[in-house]
Amino acid sequence: MNSGEGPHGSGRYGADRGGIRVDARGRSRNSVAGRDNNTTYIVSVSTAAIAVIVGLVILLVMWQPWQETDTTGERNRAETTIGSELAGGPSARGAPDREPPSAREDDEDPEDPETSPSPTPSASPPPDPPDPADVAFASVGVGTCLNVFDDGWGKLNQERPVAVDCGAGFAFSKVTVVTTSASDCPGGAGRWGWGHVNDDGSTVALCLDRVFTAGQCFPATLSKQADGSLRGEGRLFSVWGCDRTQVPKGQNAIMAITAVLNGGGCPRRTDRQTLSWQVFNGAATVCAVQRTN
Repeated sequence: MNSGEGPHGSGRYGADRGGIRVDARGRSRNSVAGRDNNTTYIVSVSTAAIAVIVGLVILLVMWQPWQETDTTGERNRAETTIGSELAGGPSARGAPDREPPSAREDDEDPEDPETSPSPTPSASPPPDPPDPADVAFASVGVGTCLNVFDDGWGKLNQERPVAVDCGAGFAFSKVTVVTTSASDCPGGAGRWGWGHVNDDGSTVALCLDRVFTAGQCFPATLSKQADGSLRGEGRLFSVWGCDRTQVPKGQNAIMAITAVLNGGGCPRRTDRQTLSWQVFNGAATVCAVQRTN
């Protein structure tokens, strides 16, 4: 039996044991039971590559590096969120690195009154109609005659002035001054200051002089003197019905005007005593007698 040398050279393994040997030309010899089987080297390399790939797959399945990546990412995001909250609160965000884009030259200036849209004017409610009393007081001037007088109880018979013809029998007063306060009006018997407050808060006052005419009547308080004469206090701005049988409270007589004089004394009568009153600060005298039933 030889020492194990084959036809192509000497070998380490005996022919009866068999073995695999890779020669220098990229082929392998497989001796089985005394026979040589030749297998190409590329087959052996492919088998080894497959084994390596299978091993890598098993290693990746066991290691699962993507899970570590996901966990690390979640942790990094959590740390970033906590850091943001500590720095600027829950809504803190990093400022952008780039500068905001500058306005283009052709952009319109929103503050430019020529380019800004004009607001649509809202419809204003119609103004309230003026108060009739305000209009009445504003329409009255000096020299206007009114159907206004004291009703006998210390108040006027009208709420607002109404102009009338000065020649009419019911023209009982005349405007002498228009001012802002009744306290500015001249006082004295036969006069009245009529004040009014307008809706806007302004004030107006009409200074009135009583228009006396023979035949008119007014209430009065008469008292008998020691010598038998009468002395009376008349409500000279009042107009009272001459045919009335009652007088206002506090009064006891109805006086009928017999004359209005700018000077001189009242004419005497034999049947009744004539009484006289100075009016308009002495500018005129009213002569009257007590009316009898």
